[in-house]
Amino acid sequence: MEALVIALVTVANILIIKWKLEHKRYEDAFFDGGILALLVMISGGTLGGLIISTITSFVISLSFLISPPKFLHGVNAEAALKRFKEGLPK
Repeated sequence: MEALVIALVTVANILIIKWKLEHKRYEDAFFDGGILALLVMISGGTLGGLIISTITSFVISLSFLISPPKFLHGVNAEAALKRFKEGLPK
């Protein structure tokens, strides 16, 4: 039962992040992905920890879907993304 819950919530969370990327809400999507990764690392790989982390990340993703964060408010997100891509090794 736990595996089914974590699978459904994980799929829903990934679909929300995918939707955000498709609608150019990069700041929002990367923050959601980072939260998910951080919470999973903190949980130590236990099943209970993974369920709690995934559900927590899903709730945060939903809240950001309704009210997007403004961490880079006033910064041109596309220009910042371009600078980031230019800095990646080729």
